[in-house]
Amino acid sequence: MGKRGHREKSQFFLGWLACFALVVTANDATALDFSAERILKNGKKVVTSHVNAQGDRWRFEFAQPQGGASIIIVRMDRQSSWLILSRRRQYLETPIADEHRLAVNETMEGELSRELVGDQMLNGYPTELFDVTVAVNGETRQYYQWVTKVQRFPVKTVSKEGSWSEEFRHVIFTKQSSFLFELPQRLDRASPPVETQQ
Repeated sequence: MGKRGHREKSQFFLGWLACFALVVTANDATALDFSAERILKNGKKVVTSHVNAQGDRWRFEFAQPQGGASIIIVRMDRQSSWLILSRRRQYLETPIADEHRLAVNETMEGELSRELVGDQMLNGYPTELFDVTVAVNGETRQYYQWVTKVQRFPVKTVSKEGSWSEEFRHVIFTKQSSFLFELPQRLDRASPPVETQQ
């Protein structure tokens, strides 16, 4: 094979490699994998959980069971969540609760404006601090939000009046096992509570 044939193969290979890199980068930008400790405060209630995230699939493991569940697996692709009742070796499939919807990109729902306040190190990551205004059910609300510079991940969001906050600590951005987001075997389906039955 001549030099020209080698050069054409090399150019083809480099072109293919560049296309592959673009596809991988585009997928990484939309599907963020990580694990972290999540602290959600709403009024006086504080809920701490370990979170694993793989794109639109999330797993919450609670130190104190929530609604009887020690683990909740959220599957946006199925538009439902599984509440794992470990002590009873049962699971319950339910609609996704608002407090189990992770905000994994910097744009907040109903966002009206965003102003950069400055740079800050937070939980081991260089972040940008923003003053964000959103509209929720016709009401205007204001938040401070810290977004990691590299991943563009909202590592902390706090309402200005102080009644609500969400923070992720010990964040590790790495690929998560798909196994974490599947229903564990050998669990029986639980009957839904009377108030949720039709």
